[in-house]
Amino acid sequence: MSTRGADFLDRWMAEHLPETGTDNPAAISDLTDQVMEAAYREDIAVSEIYEEVGSVFEVIAAAMQHRDGSLPEADIVALDLFACRLSHESNISKEQAQDLIKRFGTDWETLLNEAHFVKELEGRLRQE
Repeated sequence: MSTRGADFLDRWMAEHLPETGTDNPAAISDLTDQVMEAAYREDIAVSEIYEEVGSVFEVIAAAMQHRDGSLPEADIVALDLFACRLSHESNISKEQAQDLIKRFGTDWETLLNEAHFVKELEGRLRQE
């Protein structure tokens, strides 16, 4: 996946997925259509998103089914997307970001808050 495509999909999911999970295929299909339309408006080719993901529907379905924090290891693509963005935006390691996602789910604000606490704790430990 191109960096631009991955960043777009990750950002869009973090900003647009509903807070409650669903396994309703029609709702997930609607979200898939919305992300593709948004990509088109930002002049991002669908191929930039599909290169590694294979199925945006599956990525969104995995994220929606696990909004409660139970993101399974099998959903590595969704985990990697969220972890990479969280790592980049909060200046924590990818491994720390993956751990936070496993513990707290995919709510973006919660993840940013927890990442802030991780960085704060690291700073205190370095000072000791």
